[in-house]
Amino acid sequence: MVASASIDVHGVRESLKVLAEIDKKQKWKAIAKIKSAGAPLIALAQENYPDTAPLSGWSKKGRLGYDPKKVRSGVQIQVGGRSKGDRYAIVTLVQKNAGGAMFDMAGFANNKNSKAQHAGQAQFTKLIEADFGRAQRAMWRNIAKIREIAAKEIMDALNEVAADANRKLS
Repeated sequence: MVASASIDVHGVRESLKVLAEIDKKQKWKAIAKIKSAGAPLIALAQENYPDTAPLSGWSKKGRLGYDPKKVRSGVQIQVGGRSKGDRYAIVTLVQKNAGGAMFDMAGFANNKNSKAQHAGQAQFTKLIEADFGRAQRAMWRNIAKIREIAAKEIMDALNEVAADANRKLS
């Protein structure tokens, strides 16, 4: 199960599109304002990543390395996203660091009964789950707080962006 927060807001995508047509700088300012409103979300999501490599022997180097500083900086806010039917992601919390994503989600989509599952993959997942719990062990542990903050901070930023856009149009 993928954790998600949904708050229905209408017209954001269209507003950003119109804003871009009128003044591109203003659009980027609006996006920056929305991202900065998500800073508390990032801090909350970063809390659950361990300060050292979760497993002994997990290198800090390479694409899949676990460097706590890089893992924490990999938690980011994206404004915009793909549409799903009539829904559009205004803000998405993502982990851009491969090592951090692997720590967070290892074992999430595994079919435990699958013969195709690699033995090393099963062992890795078992070891991580023993110390840190099931998948979604970092970013989404505080999902209730993240949803609460997102509802308030992001909506406040959207209202401010809408007010700014209306002032520019008037």
